Amino acid sequence: MGLRFRHLASICLAILFLGYCYSPAKIVRAVTQNASGWIHFVPADEELTFSVPGNPIARIHPVYKPRDNSVERVLAHREYSGYGNGLIFIIQSFKADRPERLSNTILNLREQGTAVERDIFIDGVAAKETVRTVTSPRGTYTQHNVRFITGKHLYLVTLATLEVTSPATDQFLSSLRRRKDEKTTPIQPPAETDPGTVSNTTEVTRRAIVVWKNEPFYTEEAREHKTTGGVTLEAVFAENGYVTNIKVTRALAHGLTESAIEAARNIRFFPAEKDGKPVSQRTMLEYSFNLY
Repeated sequence: MGLRFRHLASICLAILFLGYCYSPAKIVRAVTQNASGWIHFVPADEELTFSVPGNPIARIHPVYKPRDNSVERVLAHREYSGYGNGLIFIIQSFKADRPERLSNTILNLREQGTAVERDIFIDGVAAKETVRTVTSPRGTYTQHNVRFITGKHLYLVTLATLEVTSPATDQFLSSLRRRKDEKTTPIQPPAETDPGTVSNTTEVTRRAIVVWKNEPFYTEEAREHKTTGGVTLEAVFAENGYVTNIKVTRALAHGLTESAIEAARNIRFFPAEKDGKPVSQRTMLEYSFNLY
């Protein structure tokens, strides 16, 4: 299999699958929205549908090939995330022939430190919901984690709000349905949005609170050339909860700059505030790529 590569960064989901092979990732955004502002989203090749308060960005993760044949193989790994109505939502989908066998390698690693809150049912499917209060240097928020298994998928749902209880959380959970004969939601690459007036970190009364930060993937070309180093980006954490206006200040070859940009677009955060109102905040992002 050759040398193994992984990158160092603040939060690294790739650690969960150490020893697997990576392939390039993709990113797309849903575009169907109803009059209330909530989107009825029917993703392709999934067994569920859901409604969300903002445009979900879909990220296709690498397909993992385990070294040990006794470990259940992940056939597809997709992530849908976004922000709206004060709610950050992340839906992780793991497709497998026997998704119940993925629990030991995924759930145990991802949900350490959370306490079981309650058993729930999602359209007749038994699910577990956990809740915890997360305190960061920028502020405190409430995080709900929901996990359930369908015929061919393991789903992990993360919901975060600044409030202890939020109607948006309940509305999201109540919208989860098993897919029937529904048309797939059209998707297209995300477009830049106007962030309005952008403030520096010294001009806001509360900086943006990052809740979810995936890391970039190594490209096959970078692996072949043993490329290392860092990518630095200037970006805006917009008041609508999405990363926009990304500018490259330090680049790397062989697709690593593009990979860093993709990872940046998938950051989920609560917008900065100034005098109690959400505002756009300028920020710098750094991603490191190292050989192992």
